[in-house]
Amino acid sequence: MIKGKKMIWLTLLMTSCFVSSEEEFRLKGQRIVREITLVLKGVENHEELQAATPQLKKQFKKLANVLVEVRMFRGEHPQYLWKKEPLHESEELFAELARLYEIPGCREIIERSQVDAVYALLRGQ
Repeated sequence: MIKGKKMIWLTLLMTSCFVSSEEEFRLKGQRIVREITLVLKGVENHEELQAATPQLKKQFKKLANVLVEVRMFRGEHPQYLWKKEPLHESEELFAELARLYEIPGCREIIERSQVDAVYALLRGQ
């Protein structure tokens, strides 16, 4: 009997963590992009960006994992039609990245902080 209860709890835990719709994926992605943007908005120079690198690496990796989940979900559910509209949060992130790319040395730091995320995307193909 205890074994059965453990399986029910495990099933509930697993299904509560699983994203099952486009809207849930969008919300998850928006939240991560907002977090990255907030970190970048607080950066004014090369040294501050270097200090924020561990946090950025973590957030970029989370975003990559969501993209891999989306890719897998789309493959398993080809009947769903997905919206093609860009997120407002993505535009804000792009503006912050463009601002920081103008600071000498920052482009390289940002690209290094994205390496693990890029590898996660490649592995998830």
